[in-house]
Amino acid sequence: MSEKKSLIKNTSIYALGDIIPRLLAFISLPILTRYLSPSDYGIVNYVNSLNTFLLALGFLSINTYYLVFYYRCKDSEEQKKLLGNLSSFVLLLNAILVVIILLFGKYIFSAFGSKIPFFPYIIIGVLSNFFNLFSILPAALYRLLERPLPLTILRIIEGIITLTLSLVLVIYFHYTALAVLYATLTVNFFYAFIFLYISRKHIIWNLNFKQIKVVLAFTLPLLPGSIAYYVTTISDRILIDKYLNLNDLGIYSTAATIALVLNVFSFGAYKAFEPYIFKNWGSNDFKKIFENIRNGFVYVLLIGVLCLSIFAKEFFQIMTNVKFHQAYWYVPMIIIGVYSSSLSLLYGTIITAKGKTRINSVVSITGATISIVLNIVFLPKFGLITAALVSSLAMTVMLFISIWYAELKISHSRPFFSLLLIVLVIYIMVYLIPIEDIVYAIILKSTVSVFAVIGISLILAINPLKILNSFKKKQLIQ
Repeated sequence: MSEKKSLIKNTSIYALGDIIPRLLAFISLPILTRYLSPSDYGIVNYVNSLNTFLLALGFLSINTYYLVFYYRCKDSEEQKKLLGNLSSFVLLLNAILVVIILLFGKYIFSAFGSKIPFFPYIIIGVLSNFFNLFSILPAALYRLLERPLPLTILRIIEGIITLTLSLVLVIYFHYTALAVLYATLTVNFFYAFIFLYISRKHIIWNLNFKQIKVVLAFTLPLLPGSIAYYVTTISDRILIDKYLNLNDLGIYSTAATIALVLNVFSFGAYKAFEPYIFKNWGSNDFKKIFENIRNGFVYVLLIGVLCLSIFAKEFFQIMTNVKFHQAYWYVPMIIIGVYSSSLSLLYGTIITAKGKTRINSVVSITGATISIVLNIVFLPKFGLITAALVSSLAMTVMLFISIWYAELKISHSRPFFSLLLIVLVIYIMVYLIPIEDIVYAIILKSTVSVFAVIGISLILAINPLKILNSFKKKQLIQ
């Protein structure tokens, strides 16, 4: 198999390993919202968001060092020692972090004004995060060894087991929010041993503090940007918990879950485009190639933005408990931020290709500052609408900064007018025209969506039929 085909194949398999668990989480939403109250769902989402932050904080971007320096080791034994040293340090560091949280966490969360009981919810989340750490470096190892299939299979099975166990605990044992948290903790606990087992032949356990100093000198400058990015994505939930109530947190979290389905579209599309960006970087016609890729990416994203936004009301009415129905109102407001964040991936790739990686930290810190300050000022006065709009504003500002530093002199008029058309359609169909009959609403919105897609096809100069035929021919050749 050629190097190009191998890259595409591996990228596709990795993408599946990320996309399918996200789809499983989306599939579970209609079921969980029939058994969980908005408060319960808000607690689960809050703890999951907290775990994402703790994972970034506790890992110190060490996996980046491992990916960069693995092939710089002189032999396989040194590679094994590197994995063993990094793993030992991460586990020791996070064991200390867990102890600190267990001792002082209750007072810390009380100081932030959290309404979520520290025991058992936060404690379960912290322990779940600790066991999840065992999988990060072994997963990076399998990427380095170009063995994506075992890793992808493990991730998919993990998602299926977690979903199944959650549903059993919710439906048959009535554990509500604890069901999802216990399921995640149990699966992460057993998976920690699975990853220890599969990496046993590639690791020599040791703790070399001299090497750790070198590692930290490399990774710590990356940490502020990484932490700031996660602060941007979770600060709204933390401040909703502080200034509003758990019911509001649940409604917002449900709306965000629907909006974040766009990430499934964006991640799959980006993984398809990314190799071609790096491959053509520096070529004479790179700007034209990038502009075509960008327009195609925008096209996929806007279709996702349109469908998720205008059909959110019908989705909640059909698939969820009546207590969650009002969440549709916030989906369009949140999803614009998801769109901006997704598009930032492309421009972030250009910044990386130019070697200006520190800019990414500046972008993330700016977004975090906007999110925290504006939510603190306006959230207590205007409620959930503030969190939704501020989230999109922060992500959009981050996109503009990325575009600025990418320094590509290309036209942005086609994406702008396409977005403007989609936003106008969404505003009319969601906020101006109240349609109570579900069947009539779906028919009307489907018709409008077809015309809106035709509109952005013309603006972006994209022929979807030509793309489809090209894809079919490619499949036949393969």
